[in-house]
Amino acid sequence: MRATSVEWNSFCVTLVDQPELSQERLVEQCKAGCRESFAALVALYEKRIFNFLWQLAGNSHDAEDLTQETFLKVYQNIHRFKSSHAFSTWLFTIAKRTAFNHFRAAKRYQELSGEEESDLEDPSSVLEQKDEKTSLWKLAKALKPDQYEALWLRYGEGFSIEETARILHTNQIRVRVLLHRARKNLAKSLRARNVEIK
Repeated sequence: MRATSVEWNSFCVTLVDQPELSQERLVEQCKAGCRESFAALVALYEKRIFNFLWQLAGNSHDAEDLTQETFLKVYQNIHRFKSSHAFSTWLFTIAKRTAFNHFRAAKRYQELSGEEESDLEDPSSVLEQKDEKTSLWKLAKALKPDQYEALWLRYGEGFSIEETARILHTNQIRVRVLLHRARKNLAKSLRARNVEIK
C-alpha cells in the first residue's frame, strides 16, 4: 500500500529529526523526494560550499549566488548521484563547475584598469588590504588557479588526494604535482615576505 503525502512528509521529518541519521541515508531519502532531507543536506554543507566558493570568487556576494545555484543544481540532479563516490566530492564538483561557468561568463565584462582603481583607494582600505595579505590563504591566492584549488581542497576542505582529483577532474599524480608546486611557490613567497619585513 502506497503512503499518502502526509504520511511521507511525517516520515521524512522523523528521519531528519534523528541526530544519528547518516549523510548517505539523507541522500537516499532526498533521491526518493524528501525535501526535508535535502534541507538537512543543505544545512550540513552550506557553510563549507560558501567558503569554498568565496575562496574562488573573492567576494561574498558572488559566493552567495554561486552557493544557491550549486544547491539548485544538486536538487535538480540528485537522481544522478551514484553512491559509489562520496556525496561531498560530487557536491564540490558541482560547485567548482558552477564557479567556472560564472567566471567564463564574467570575462565578457571589462574591469576597471589598475590606474583607475588606485585613485579610488582610501587609507583605511589600503591598511585593510595590507592586513589581508599577511594571511596565508591570501598569499596563496597569488598561486596559479589550479595550484590554489588543489591546495584549498586538500588543506582548506580536508579532502583526500583521491577526492581532490575527482573534483578537479584529473588524476592523483597531477594533484600531487599541483600540491608540491603550490607548497614550493608558497614557501618561496613566504621567504620573500620575510626578507621584505626585515
